[in-house]
Amino acid sequence: MLALIMLAATIDIRRDAPPVTLDQARGMSPADLGDALLIAGHSPIVEAVVGPEGMLPPPPPELPEESEIKLFSAAEPAQQADFCEKTRAVVRLEPVLRSQGELPPSRPKSVSLTKLYRMAVQKNGASRCEAKRYEFFALDEKLADRTFTILRLLNSLRMNGIRKVVVSIDDQEARGMQDYVRENPSQAKGLPKEYITPITDGRVAIERFPISSISYVRNYVKAWDNTLSDLDLKDRKGHDLEAISLFAGGTWDAGIVLDGGRIVKVRFKKAIPPPF
Repeated sequence: MLALIMLAATIDIRRDAPPVTLDQARGMSPADLGDALLIAGHSPIVEAVVGPEGMLPPPPPELPEESEIKLFSAAEPAQQADFCEKTRAVVRLEPVLRSQGELPPSRPKSVSLTKLYRMAVQKNGASRCEAKRYEFFALDEKLADRTFTILRLLNSLRMNGIRKVVVSIDDQEARGMQDYVRENPSQAKGLPKEYITPITDGRVAIERFPISSISYVRNYVKAWDNTLSDLDLKDRKGHDLEAISLFAGGTWDAGIVLDGGRIVKVRFKKAIPPPF
């Protein structure tokens, strides 16, 4: 919370910002768009998303529409060891009525800030922080800083081996690609072998798991998640165990079970998510 309060002191909207259309915003570089919308002194802006992401229902007719622009700052080392952070600034524009089917220019109305994190990539003795926005995650309110502890434990398994830990994988993505190539052999030319070779070994799975590309980490919810079985969620005496769900790399789901502060099970499912 203190970090966000400090951020708010340095990242705010320009009260004298020129009105802008979404098309104009899309034509600007992230850096220029950040300068147009935010007060001077803000962190460098390296990525922007203009307007809604994904499919949304059309707005009610004849009502003002509020648009938003997401700005992402450059990544830098976080106070949490082994992690990087960047800021997502969601700028909301003043509501405007469509004119001849188009939204007229609008000025920024407000901004909300969120800290995003990823585990730093270690290469040749140096840490690399920068990556696309979808390779960062926001802290879950319930897990909070415990998230970092859990991911360090998971990374330790990747680095030091998985003795006394059950690790399994259901590689639906590669099996689906196998079926596709079998039916369309001409499409296999140039396709890396690993794309059509299912991972079946837990050791290989945890080594390949993209731990620096995690999109979310939260408590496991049986109603939503399906990587863990009912037996996975209980100890031998029938007591509930701590369970975590995370998503990484665009196709990796993971269910993680902890007992006494130690990871005891990891279940991976690798699949292209809906609606594809």
